[in-house]
Amino acid sequence: MELARTVYSRDLKIAAMRAMDAGETRNQVARRLQLSPKLLERWRGEWRARGEAAFPGQGHRQEGSLASDEARMGELERKIGQLTVENDFLKKALAHFREHHRPAVVSGGAACTDKSKPPRKPEGK
Repeated sequence: MELARTVYSRDLKIAAMRAMDAGETRNQVARRLQLSPKLLERWRGEWRARGEAAFPGQGHRQEGSLASDEARMGELERKIGQLTVENDFLKKALAHFREHHRPAVVSGGAACTDKSKPPRKPEGK
């Protein structure tokens, strides 16, 4: 069973933020409007960050908004960092193999097979 999420109007959100800016405490506004203080704190963060441009639409971020662009940019920067670390690791591994292993192994040539001979059987048995 899914519970329906309550969608609050932009006007209500702005009225609550203006009341808090005017000196009313978060708990007073929460009691008066029958809202969660945590919800008001979340709204306050967006209000401080975006001012009058806060709370667009019906509670969903608009595609192409500044916040979604910044989130996408952050995601791509993390991916670039991850790929850079992987590249550095592979370069170091390749340098290690070139330095510490015989050229035949690195170049793909035949490697020494002396160690892979079967053990000798004891004589007389």
